Amino acid sequence: MDFFTSLLKAYEKAEEIGLVDQQSGDNPVLLPIYHTSLKSNGKNIIAVKLDQDGSFYKAEFMSDNQTIIFPVTANSVARSGSNPAPHPLVDKFSYYIPEVSQSQYDDFHKQLASWIAYCEEGRVKEFLIKIQHSILQTDFLSSILQSLYGEHYQREGLKITYSDSDGKNKTVDLSAYFLEFSILRFNGFKDESVTSYKELHQSYISFVRANQDNLGICNISGRTEQITNKHRGLMGNAKIISVSNKGEAYKGRFKEREDVFSVGYETSEKIHLMIKYLLENKNSSTWLGSSQYLINWFSDDLANESQLDIVKPVFNELFEDDIDQKDSSVFLKPNQVNKKIRSSFIKGRKLFGNDATYYVAILNKTSNGRIALKYFRQLQVSQLLKNLESWQENYSWEPKTKVENYKFRTPTFSEIINATYGVDREQYLELDNDSFKSDQYQQLVTALIDGNPVPSTIVKKLETNIKQRQKYPNHWSQVQQISLAILHKQYGREFKPMLDHENTNRSYLFGRLLAIFELMELKKYEIENPNKDKKESNRITNAERYWNAYTSQPAKLMMNLVNKIKPYEEAVKLNAHGIFHKLDKERAEIVQLLSPLMAKKDINDPLDYQFIFGYYAEKQFFYTKQEKNESEE
Repeated sequence: MDFFTSLLKAYEKAEEIGLVDQQSGDNPVLLPIYHTSLKSNGKNIIAVKLDQDGSFYKAEFMSDNQTIIFPVTANSVARSGSNPAPHPLVDKFSYYIPEVSQSQYDDFHKQLASWIAYCEEGRVKEFLIKIQHSILQTDFLSSILQSLYGEHYQREGLKITYSDSDGKNKTVDLSAYFLEFSILRFNGFKDESVTSYKELHQSYISFVRANQDNLGICNISGRTEQITNKHRGLMGNAKIISVSNKGEAYKGRFKEREDVFSVGYETSEKIHLMIKYLLENKNSSTWLGSSQYLINWFSDDLANESQLDIVKPVFNELFEDDIDQKDSSVFLKPNQVNKKIRSSFIKGRKLFGNDATYYVAILNKTSNGRIALKYFRQLQVSQLLKNLESWQENYSWEPKTKVENYKFRTPTFSEIINATYGVDREQYLELDNDSFKSDQYQQLVTALIDGNPVPSTIVKKLETNIKQRQKYPNHWSQVQQISLAILHKQYGREFKPMLDHENTNRSYLFGRLLAIFELMELKKYEIENPNKDKKESNRITNAERYWNAYTSQPAKLMMNLVNKIKPYEEAVKLNAHGIFHKLDKERAEIVQLLSPLMAKKDINDPLDYQFIFGYYAEKQFFYTKQEKNESEE
């Protein structure tokens, strides 16, 4: 099933389960076909309220963040030019005033009258007639203006000058303000507006269907529909379905652009409104940087109320630790009981079945007029969960939280990208190239969904980054942790956080030795500053200072570091003999394992990525053993 067909099926499923035109709270609305929405900013919509008999009652500016729903035509939904087509009922103020544009005024009323004539006798027709009657009153404009500004105002067209509460004159142009209509107590004690009146919406849908022309076979639905070359914009006016107006783009093989790809008007509406809904729904849409978005849904959970998020797996809800979400160097992990994938990638209650189908797409606004489909996949949920679980198992690590616990966590896509390509700045690792960042997101999404490994370009770059510690004065810990998570199962090898005393790999051993050099110096700083509560000092150690050179020429720099840390060794030996003994014992073990390798030609070759696991494990071993000994004491 292709992308458009999947969206069409999703919308029609939504119709079956009553999701379309369901208005509740702040949740986005999956619009009925041939309708659009507009959100109020407090100064772009005027609510016109009528009495039960259709007489004007009052007008007021709609409060901020309210959304109105109203019908549109194929010509009006993406209108432009010198004579833009009117909407059938709710529109800009200028369409209601003949002195602004007589032709637009006439077109508006002709269209509205046609809809009313189509309606059978009943409440919907009554609703429309009352609004029409109100609009046609000679005092329609003055009634609204008096309600908004009182008796004292001046008007030039729809430019209104009035005195504010401070007595200062202000001028406002109302021509672009929308008018939304409601009738008080229309249904018993219930007020009814164009937005809320679902029977009105269905009436308009029937009206459009009854007036179809240019019938043909839709290439997406396979049904006979009104064929259209006018499609809604998404992300502004950018379109995902469009054929060039320039004949040279298709002439030679086709006579008309409709011959390239025939799309039914109703099908187009369902597809575009489904995309709009998915983009607006925080559970089904994720911004990937620049003008690129990921949308995803399930065949039996269209709104993704399960809150599956492949881009940002989290575990913090599983623990009592007080974790600062802004601290990107802090990581969490599920316990063994909750190690299943739903513990990380699914935030809410799992509402989809394992036999359901999962859909994911990446949309990119390439220009003001075009949207590109960069990626689309559909797969069985059972396969999705396998791929997600595999990703979690392959790319999780055991870093330390703020409360000194060690828990596995899978890094988010953003963390991976920033650790790989980001620049170290005071607060965050940041990548400024939005286009490049978007491409990396796409590669990671593709790899995860398709069950493939992390792209090799990311792996290689992280291998380079871990040798360049000085590039990350503020966020080295984050770079290290992400690298450990991504690299620990590369090239058929597997590294674990605990120290492997049997590992004789040259890079691993030199990494262990580097940790010993660093620990010895850090312990000296702790002795000098006993009030630091045994936390590492902010001072730069020699191990950190010579990190790059050491990883390039380990044997040569080893002797250099041996000499550099001698003064620190003496201080530790004199003031903390037990610690010195532990470190010296570990060093002796490492040197013994290195000795057979020292005569080999490659002893001074650059270290590979395995050194970071030796370095990390040695430090973990030391601190864990120290804490254990102290607790026993």
